[in-house]
Amino acid sequence: MTLFWIALFIWVFFLPITYALPLYWLEKSYFHNTYQNKKAQAIVILGAGLTHSSTMQQPNVSLSLLERLRFGAFLQRKTGLPILVTGGGSDAMHSEASVMKKVLEEEFGAKVDFVEEQSNSTAQNAQFSLPILKEHQLKSIFLVSNAWHLKRAEYMFHLYAKEIEIIPIADFAYVSKKFSFDREDYVFSLATPYYQRKFYLEIFRLLWLKSKN
Repeated sequence: MTLFWIALFIWVFFLPITYALPLYWLEKSYFHNTYQNKKAQAIVILGAGLTHSSTMQQPNVSLSLLERLRFGAFLQRKTGLPILVTGGGSDAMHSEASVMKKVLEEEFGAKVDFVEEQSNSTAQNAQFSLPILKEHQLKSIFLVSNAWHLKRAEYMFHLYAKEIEIIPIADFAYVSKKFSFDREDYVFSLATPYYQRKFYLEIFRLLWLKSKN
């Protein structure tokens, strides 16, 4: 009987439904956000980490950051708005924001107008971007991140950049706009722990920040 309960626990633990529901909760507020008919004055793209295991022998953007950059470049093509990239990092040679700027300009043909390269967290993204936005009298922004990260990012920008109108926006959501329980959600998957860690950690960070503020 003990083995049965252990096997049942393992089976449930590896079901995609265990991360699909919290992911839906993180993303659902941003399903219908669009750049059209919005009066933003700038595009702020948040950093999401670099990787140094690159064949190009130089820091490269993470997959999450690549998604943000691609969408930020798309927004600029559609709106003509200036871009601010924000992200620091521990690499003395390359800040995250400098790598973001290089990828946007050399690979996506976008123009980066402002670079903030001191921040090392979402909170600092908001804190250190605010003076740049104020200096250039930018009072409303498209806040670009991954849909699962926007709830925390929007919260931090509202907290530290109260003078700025925030329009959170992402390229797509990972969970269906009309969430339903699909058969695949109950199929054992070894990829489940990766997503569980990613999204439960995001929820924990958000709740922890709200408890402090």
